[in-house]
Amino acid sequence: MSNLTQRVLTALVGSFVVVVTLWIGGEVFALAITAVGLLAQNEVYRLLERAGTRPLVGLGLALGAVAVLRPVAWMAPVAGPLLVLGGLAVLVAVLFLRTETPLLDAAATLFGAAYPAALCGALVALRLDERAWLAGTHDEAFWLTTAVLFCVWGADTFAYFTGRALGTHPLFPRVSPKKTWEGAVGGAVGAVLLAAGFKVFTPLAGVLTWADVAAVAFACGIASPFGDLAESHFKRSVDVKDSASFLPGHGGMLDRIDAAVVAVPLVVIYLHFAKG
Repeated sequence: MSNLTQRVLTALVGSFVVVVTLWIGGEVFALAITAVGLLAQNEVYRLLERAGTRPLVGLGLALGAVAVLRPVAWMAPVAGPLLVLGGLAVLVAVLFLRTETPLLDAAATLFGAAYPAALCGALVALRLDERAWLAGTHDEAFWLTTAVLFCVWGADTFAYFTGRALGTHPLFPRVSPKKTWEGAVGGAVGAVLLAAGFKVFTPLAGVLTWADVAAVAFACGIASPFGDLAESHFKRSVDVKDSASFLPGHGGMLDRIDAAVVAVPLVVIYLHFAKG
């Protein structure tokens, strides 16, 4: 089976699972995203270990879980204090570890809780906070979150095929030699088309303006590739191709969500100021 076939099949299965959990929403979706975030966070810790640090994995993952779940109603009141106490616990813990790099170990632990775990929390906020973004209905919050994710994935797909067909000018050769400016333009166009399609053909028609569509397209088609490039830079710095290998054709969980953890927080920030 070719790598492209594996990539497509994995994407189809993954998309189906995501859409089902998105529709269910609530704690089911929040816990699913927590699992995704912690898998990706653990992969970040593996990269950091290859870079010579010793992150406190258990404590870091506990902080990551709180960071992802902070928008959930029962977690919201205690998330801030738990994160502060967890950060202090990291500082105390490195005092008792006999390592030569306590500063790097503490920094690596906290970095993993922020990237990607805390950024995944934006996806939980986008899906669960129905009242703030839209008119307070399950359908609209579902469609908005689905639109953002599909715009991210669609932009990546458009960029991949446009780059293969037309790409001649490297975008960032030092980090990712195969990415081209032509592919980046194709991805941006794909994000615009998908965002417009979700506005016109879904229940979002009555609640999103064309300015909202432009903001979503910008986050998904122009800003999100920087997440992909950053992760590629991290991997290249420790001489690995993928963050893991359990997703056929994609690598690890971090490889799959590296663009979304940039796009979704930007959309949430935009909605906070424009709608909330």
